[in-house]
Amino acid sequence: MNSSTPRVADWRQGWILVLAGFLPVVAIIALTPALPTLIGHFKADIDNPRFWVPLLITAPAACIALLAPVAGVITDKLGRRRLLLGAMLLYAAGGLVPFLVDAFWMVVAGRVVIGIAEAGILTVTNTLLADYYDEQARRRWLTLQAVAGSVLGTGLLVLSGWLASIGWQWPFAVYAVAIPLFVAGYFWLYEPEKRQAHHVLPQGEVASGPFPVRTMAIVCSVTLLLAVFYYVQVINFSLVLKEMGVDNPKSIGLISALPSVGVPVGGLLFYVTARHGGVAQLMLTFVLYAIGLAGIGLAGTVQAAMGFAFFQQVGSGLVISALIAWTQGKLAFEHRGRGMGMWASAFFAGNFVSPAIVSLVAAQVGGLKAAFVTFGVLSVVCAVGAFFGRQRSPSPAPAAQRA
Repeated sequence: MNSSTPRVADWRQGWILVLAGFLPVVAIIALTPALPTLIGHFKADIDNPRFWVPLLITAPAACIALLAPVAGVITDKLGRRRLLLGAMLLYAAGGLVPFLVDAFWMVVAGRVVIGIAEAGILTVTNTLLADYYDEQARRRWLTLQAVAGSVLGTGLLVLSGWLASIGWQWPFAVYAVAIPLFVAGYFWLYEPEKRQAHHVLPQGEVASGPFPVRTMAIVCSVTLLLAVFYYVQVINFSLVLKEMGVDNPKSIGLISALPSVGVPVGGLLFYVTARHGGVAQLMLTFVLYAIGLAGIGLAGTVQAAMGFAFFQQVGSGLVISALIAWTQGKLAFEHRGRGMGMWASAFFAGNFVSPAIVSLVAAQVGGLKAAFVTFGVLSVVCAVGAFFGRQRSPSPAPAAQRA
């Protein structure tokens, strides 16, 4: 293909990347409703199943945190398409292990395989979104990913619970979704070409240069911090409800689920506020977290806690798209895979350590509700820091000037 007329991505590539980017979420959500079934099935095979069986849920996240930077280096050196296609097949193979063996540690090994695959999938999908589309189109696809992801996640929870009622291994069947995505990717994904220096760079594209070490250190630090905040409410809200006197598991599940309608609202908010820049969006996220987390900690009624949890969920719907777009906008083509791998590692490392950090803070400040207030106050401090950081940052040059 002539370098002056590069191939242009359309809706087919966009939808493949949006759905493939949802695969790491599938790895967590698909097993959450099935956890009691899995504990019951493996309790005769292992000691302390309540400790070990949740490893089936957390193992992939740990693998992403460790291996995403490696996937990023491979992406930049060897190309995007082949790594993504191979990772999809590896994902399906690891996910379907329980249909071949009935041994706990072999199932754990399959989950590790999934985690290795997810490190490649997450890194390459975010890289290709930036390779294929300019800043405006990228914004639309990230918004769609956030909104569609919340809807698909809700449907997956229902499906997984139904599959678990058939048999312990049936929730793992959802991982077969990677196979049709592989087929679609094989036919429609293509290896992007690096844009030559004499071309006018599209909006949001960064000119070539050395790897931005200092910039990525800041990006990864902010991502790690926000990933810790992201999971404070997700993991601990049910425990707060229990402290407030809600003992019925069905009631806890319903009360916890209702505020999640804020997630697609946050996805739309990302699109509406994108013209103000990534730092402004992150500042808004910290404000929403401050209201949500502090409000939950101070709430005197369950209804009030639900209302504040909605604000936190709006922030969570905004934050991932905002972080990805912010990171993509700081990376040139030849560094994009490595940078997005570092971002994925930072985000999942924050997810992984969040429960331990919350427990540590709760022990120091006098309980879980006090810990929520503490994280709310920290969010205010971070919002102020983002505000002053934005004031000091120069406005980005137009794309034509960066060519």
